[in-house]
Amino acid sequence: MIVYHGSDLIVSSPDVVHSFRPLDFGKGFYVTTNREQAIRWARRKTDIKQSAKAYLNIFEMKEDDSGFKVKGFPDDLNE
Repeated sequence: MIVYHGSDLIVSSPDVVHSFRPLDFGKGFYVTTNREQAIRWARRKTDIKQSAKAYLNIFEMKEDDSGFKVKGFPDDLNE
């Protein structure tokens, strides 16, 4: 499954254990299957941090998400 992470950084190796700050759903590395949502988030991050560039990080994730906490939003699925 392809997942996206919008940021002001290029992420080559996601870290699911650490977080920069407390996040909405707890610490972790947040991804989405919704490409447009990740792009919006990347642009938002650049605005907040006054960064020069926004990046859409793309990862392939195993379909087996056991071991991960997954929060689904049915209205945002790209299926």
